[in-house]
This record gives sequence, structure tokens and C-alpha cells, in this order.
Amino acid sequence: MAPTQTIRGLPFPKAPWFTAKNIEDALDYVPHDGDIIIASYPKTGTNWLQYIVFQIISKGELFPSFNDCVYKHAPFLEMTGTAVLENLEKPRLYKHHIPYNMVQKNEKAKYIYIYRKPEDTVISFYHFARNLREDAPELDEFFEDFISGNTEYGHYLDHVLAYFAHKDDENVLLVSYERLLRNKREEILRISKYLGEEYFQSLSENDSIMEKVLEHTSFDYMKKNLSLSHPLEKGGERKINFFRKGVVGDGKQSLKPDQFKRLKDLAMKRLEGTDLLKEWFEE
Repeated sequence: MAPTQTIRGLPFPKAPWFTAKNIEDALDYVPHDGDIIIASYPKTGTNWLQYIVFQIISKGELFPSFNDCVYKHAPFLEMTGTAVLENLEKPRLYKHHIPYNMVQKNEKAKYIYIYRKPEDTVISFYHFARNLREDAPELDEFFEDFISGNTEYGHYLDHVLAYFAHKDDENVLLVSYERLLRNKREEILRISKYLGEEYFQSLSENDSIMEKVLEHTSFDYMKKNLSLSHPLEKGGERKINFFRKGVVGDGKQSLKPDQFKRLKDLAMKRLEGTDLLKEWFEE
């Protein structure tokens, strides 16, 4: 498994840029009124969603580099800590991968959680790990860690279910990666309405703004224009591309049939009685 550090019972990434203090500060931070928090499990569409939010609140204008995004425009709290939030202009936007039950709440903050089919999540997470770390495990080992929850941020199904339990809360919006891919215009309008009536009106009444948002948040545009210069532990840096395929179904094709069956059987058992079960396995 990836190197991890256990904090308050949950495995977090372990690297020089993930300090225990920053993680503790993220866990203890109480959002301010009006804050927009993007929450997710790794590799479920976090960066796509944050650029959609940038585009909505700036009427198609704000498209920062990845490095500026991480530290200036939508800080990733486990990496940056919380002191950087004091420099943000309102509405403040930031993100984390922390489970719902471990973060502080504010009813007047807005939480947007994006989720994705588990088989596509594990494959995307695997390729990202291989891109990031030279010592990353092969797929079989990575899959076993993922299905057992022996990985960063714990078990994916626990993570999703914790946020899904709050799907009817007024200040929580759940976004399906698959629906966003399938009905992008409608989902962007839904997100904009949640963020504020003024954003919804500017998109629904002005085609040129909507077209700009759709273009800037297309997979091809983002893959072409965004990469992260990531520090390496031994010095130097590596270009990290967060956008590999951006499709639905890669997991089923990439996993061995018995692996896919094990993951599906586990998900069906854990998700029994939830809308998520129908959404992932009956559509």
C-alpha cells in the first residue's frame, strides 16, 4: 500500500507535503458562513468539479493553473493547512478528501461531494499512484488494498455512504461523476442553482457564458491546459497529469473478471437499501 500516517484512526497520505499538523488543522477547522467546500474521495472527479465551480462563480473567466489552484484559489487542506484560507476572497472555495464524520460542520457553509463508480475509481487511483510514485504497487496489490480499505482515506464505500447519509441536507449537494459526464449542461445548471440564484441566472440566461463554461470544463480542454508540477521526495519535480481518460467503464475493462465481481458483490452488500445501489448497478 502507499505510505500512510494514521491520524485519529484514519490513514492519510504520508509525504513531506502532507504534515500531521496540516491534517490535524484541516480536521479541526470550522468553515465560515458562505464557504464552498468540495469534498471527495481521491480520483472521483475532484479537480473537474472545482474548475466547474471556478467557472460558475467567475462567469467563465477564472481558469487558474493547477499549482495556483492548490495553494491560492481552492486550497487542498491536507497539503496546505488552513492558514492560507485567511487570504481567500469570498466566496471562499477549498477542498479535502476527509470523510464527513471527521470534519467540523457549519450549516451556513455549502458542501459539494462528488462520487464515482468504485471500479472506475480504483483504476483511476491506481494510474494516478503510478504516475506519482516510482515505487507504486502493481494493480493486483493496489486492488487488494482498495477493496480492504487499507489505503489513504480508508474504504471508499464507507466514504461515500457517510456523505450519502446527508444527501437531503440543505447545505449538501451530491454530484454523480457519471451523470455529470452524461448530462453536463443540466448538472452544471444544478450546481449553479445550489451555489446561488445569481449564478444560475447568469448561466441560464446567457448562452455565451454557458458555452464558455462548457468549453473550459471539457475533458480535452482541461487535459491540454492543466498539469501539476509536483515535488519529488528526492528533489526535483515531476509533471503530474490529473486527466487520463475521463470515461465511464474503464474499471470493468481493466480489472480481472473475478476482481470486478468481488468489488461489485461487496458494493451490493454494503449499499443494500440505498439509492446508490440502483444508480451504480441498475442503470
